[in-house]
Amino acid sequence: MFLLTETKKYIIMFLLTETKEQKLMDTILEISQTIRQLKTDKEICSFLQEILSQSELIDLSKRWRILKMLNEGYTQREIAKTLNVSLCKITRGSQIINDKNAVSTKYLQKG
Repeated sequence: MFLLTETKKYIIMFLLTETKEQKLMDTILEISQTIRQLKTDKEICSFLQEILSQSELIDLSKRWRILKMLNEGYTQREIAKTLNVSLCKITRGSQIINDKNAVSTKYLQKG
């Protein structure tokens, strides 16, 4: 019977995690490249509706609305009540809004 040392177990787990994270990032990049190739808003909406479930679309919509409302100056409690979301989700959005390097923030400023 082959027993792995704790160090070997850690290294194997690290490599597996690294591979999963890389696959995730590769897939996100592929999706982003696909979206860039879509020509109209209608195509983009159809694409998102095809690959995301209804609950994922709702979550995505709420996350974007959280960012917009934070950017417009609404309090976290007002947003939580309006969108029926937890303060934790709003706190994450607030961190994005406060990050001067966040891509989302650049596009919210344009809107």
